[in-house]
Amino acid sequence: MCGVAGLVSDAPLALRAQAALGALAHRGPDAAASHALRVGPAHAWLGHTRLSILDLSPAGAQPMKSRDGRWWVSYNGEIYNHLELRGELDGAWRGHSDTETLVEALAAWGMERALPRLNGIFAFAALDTLTGKLYLARDPFGVKPMYHATRGGTFAFSSELKALATLVRPERRLNLLALRAFLTLRFVPSPQTLLEGIRRLPPGHVLERDVASGRETLRCYARPAQQRFCGTLDEAVEEYYALLSQAVKRQLLSDVPVGIFLSGGVDSGLIAALAAEHRGALPSYTVGFGAEHEACELAAAAETARLLGLEHHAVRVSADELWQAFEKCVAAVEEPLGTPSILPMWHLAKRAREDVTVVLTGQGSDEPWGGYRRYQAELWRSRIPFPRLLALFGPLARHLPLPEFVERALASIPLADRVQRFAHIYAPFAPRLRERLMGSSDPGCAAGSIRYWLDWLGDERLPDTQAMMTIDARMGLADNYLLYGDKISMAHSLEARVPMLDLELVSFIESLPLEYRVSLGGGKIAHKRAAERHLPAAIVRRRKKGFLLPFRTWSRTIWKERLAAILLGRDSPFSPGAVEELWREHLCGRRDWSEQLFALASFYLWQDQQ
Repeated sequence: MCGVAGLVSDAPLALRAQAALGALAHRGPDAAASHALRVGPAHAWLGHTRLSILDLSPAGAQPMKSRDGRWWVSYNGEIYNHLELRGELDGAWRGHSDTETLVEALAAWGMERALPRLNGIFAFAALDTLTGKLYLARDPFGVKPMYHATRGGTFAFSSELKALATLVRPERRLNLLALRAFLTLRFVPSPQTLLEGIRRLPPGHVLERDVASGRETLRCYARPAQQRFCGTLDEAVEEYYALLSQAVKRQLLSDVPVGIFLSGGVDSGLIAALAAEHRGALPSYTVGFGAEHEACELAAAAETARLLGLEHHAVRVSADELWQAFEKCVAAVEEPLGTPSILPMWHLAKRAREDVTVVLTGQGSDEPWGGYRRYQAELWRSRIPFPRLLALFGPLARHLPLPEFVERALASIPLADRVQRFAHIYAPFAPRLRERLMGSSDPGCAAGSIRYWLDWLGDERLPDTQAMMTIDARMGLADNYLLYGDKISMAHSLEARVPMLDLELVSFIESLPLEYRVSLGGGKIAHKRAAERHLPAAIVRRRKKGFLLPFRTWSRTIWKERLAAILLGRDSPFSPGAVEELWREHLCGRRDWSEQLFALASFYLWQDQQ
C-alpha cells in the first residue's frame, strides 16, 4: 500500500505540498516522489509515498505516466486481476506492477470503462492532461480511504487527513450533523467527516473535477448484484468455495513476505487453510489478553494454527499496554470510532510487521453473510403478524434488565419505515440518549446515508434483512471497520488484504437466496458448509467473539480513573451532566454503557488532538 496526495490550484504551488509526503511517510517508507505540471490555466501537483509490494524496481515508481503521455496516476492499493487485464492491453511493459496496468488501462479504455473492470482495493488520483479532468476513485467496498477539500482556489486530496491539512489548512470547525451521525452509527458515513469542509470519498464512487472551472461531478460506478442464483444449497457451496479459493490465490500475489491475522473463528481459519493450499503455511498472528478473559482468542487461534500446521505467533497484551495504545489509535485513525477492537489491532499490526509486509485477514464476511445479531432481528420482524403492536411494550422493556442490544432490537421492530428502523437498530446511542447528550434525537446525516444506499439498491421488493446486509457492506464496513483496519495497519507500514471482499466473490454471495446466507438460527450458512472441508465442526460452529476486549470490566476497575479523567468535566458539544449520569449508571452496574462510553472517550481524545 501507499500514500497518495495532490492538489490543483489557480496559483503557483506552495512549498507546503512537499510536507504532505512527510505526513504520509508511514504509508510508504520505501520511496517518496512527486510531479508538478500545468494543465491549461491550472497548476497541478501529484505526490506519492511507496510501500513496495509488487515490482520492487524503479519501474513501479509513482506518480506514473502512461506511455502516450496523456494520463498521470498516484495510486494506493492492489488490483488483483491486473495480470488478466494486461492480456487485453497492447504495448510493451516496463515492469510488472499493477500501477502500470492501471495507467495503461485508463489510456486504452478511459475512466468510465476501466473502473468497473478493476477487482481490488484502491484509492487513486488520475489526471487526464488532454481533457483537463482530475479523477478521484475509491474501490467498491472502500477498503482504501481518500479525503478531499477545497479552500480558496485550491482543491486538495490525500489518503489521510494529516497530509490534507498540510495542503489546504482547512478550518477546524466541528460538523454537528456528522457528530449526530456518529452517535447514531458509531462512525461518520461518507462523504461527511467530523470537520466542516473535508469530505471522504464514498466507496464505489468517482469524483470528476474540471481543473480549469472547478466543476465537480460525483457518481457511483459500483452496481448492486443483478443476477440471482437458482441452484441448490450444495451447488451454492461448491461455487462459493471455488470463488473464495480463487480470491485467496489472487491476493497472495506479492513480492514481499505475507502472513495472516488469525482469530479463533471460522473466517480467518478458512482463509488460512486456502492460503496454505496455494502457497504453503503462512505465519499467523493473534492478539489476546489471557485465558482469564472470556474474549481472549489466543487458545482458540493456537488450536486452529496447530490443525493447519501454521507457524503461530501469540501477541499477549496487558490492560496497560492496550490503554497506552488508545491515543495512538485515535491519532492514526484520525477520526473517533466506537469500536474498542482498534486497541488490540494496534499491537497485532505492530508485531506482524516485524516479520511480514502483507497480511491476509478474515474481515468482510459478516455483512454479506449475515453474521450480526441485527439480521436475526429483521428476520424475526418479518415473521411477526403485527409488528407495530410491539410499540405498546416499549415503555415496559425500558424498565426490564435487558441487554442494550436486545432493547434496541425490540424498539426497532414496530418501525415501518426502513430508514428509521435501520437507524434505530444501528444506534449505540438510542434517540433518548441523543436527546440527553445533545438536546435533540436528530440522527444527523445518518438517515440520509441510509436512504442513499437503499435508493442505490433500487429494488423495494428486496427483503429487509437482505437490504440491510447489502448497505452494511457499503456503509458501515467502509467507514468503520475497513477505515480503522487500513489506518492502523498502515501506521505500521503493513498492507492488510481482505479476500472475503473480492468483487466476484461478493457479487456471487449477494446473488444467493437469503436462506442460503442467514436464518433465525444464525448466519454464514453456505460459508460454514464450505469451511467444513478444512476445519472441524468445533471451530466452524465456535461462538463469535468479535475481536472484543474486556472493556466493561476494566472500565469499572483498572481503567476507571483514567476514563473519568477523559470523560468528566469537559467543554464539549455534549451535556456534561448527561455524560456524568451515564458514567455513574455504568459504574454502579445499573446499565452497561461500555460501547457508549468508549465512543465518547474516543471522541474526546480526537477533540484534544485537533
